[in-house]
Amino acid sequence: MTFSVADEVLVATTLFLGVVAIFGPAYADKFKAWLLRPVLRIEFRLSPPDCHLTDSILVLSPGQKSKEPIYFYRLRVTNIGKTQARKCEIVIEGLAIANEAGRFQPYPTYTPVRLVWGSGNGEFVDINPGRQLFCDFVSIPNAASQKVYRDLYGIYVDLKYAPPYDLGIVLNVNAAFFSQPNRLPQGRYRLDVAVYSENADKASQSLFVSWSGAWKSQEHEMFRECVISTREEDARRAWDRPFTPSPVEGG
Repeated sequence: MTFSVADEVLVATTLFLGVVAIFGPAYADKFKAWLLRPVLRIEFRLSPPDCHLTDSILVLSPGQKSKEPIYFYRLRVTNIGKTQARKCEIVIEGLAIANEAGRFQPYPTYTPVRLVWGSGNGEFVDINPGRQLFCDFVSIPNAASQKVYRDLYGIYVDLKYAPPYDLGIVLNVNAAFFSQPNRLPQGRYRLDVAVYSENADKASQSLFVSWSGAWKSQEHEMFRECVISTREEDARRAWDRPFTPSPVEGG
């Protein structure tokens, strides 16, 4: 039995239409879900309101409190998609420290740990389309506050093998592990951050830090002492000043 060209075209067309009838709606639903999905984006801006000077309350005893200055450096997380991103959490996934040659060496025992959402939000947040939420990334309390937090409250885990220091960058993580630092001395760092969601793809961003270890009372001056950027070359411009490389365990 032979088929003409017309018969072959008819059979192929019939099979194609049958496949479309069976699988078309499923693919259409998948395409619609993809088109309307939430999409998360991490941004950093070295300027107010993202980064700013404010006050914190330093408590020495129930009857002894004082207002002390503190700098906050925050991340901005935006949902640029079409539907709500549910149960979002933001995590520091890795820490790397620059050596004398400027090469970043991963901190070998660093375990991913959550950062703190701002504005009193919990560990997980829902982010509506077009909505922006801030995350407290790092902070720099003044030296007097850091001395109290270190010596009286013992809340800091300092970088191993580093000489003692009075002023450090504090990672605003929700848990402190003795195996990894939550306060960093003068140096150059890369912090790898990611946002996870129940229904959105993971969003990742590396932040490059150049920290002189010096306190300034004016924002514009402090932003030259602690430079943070998503672009390594931007932070590298602040790296011309002499500095002592921070030690890396096993490095």
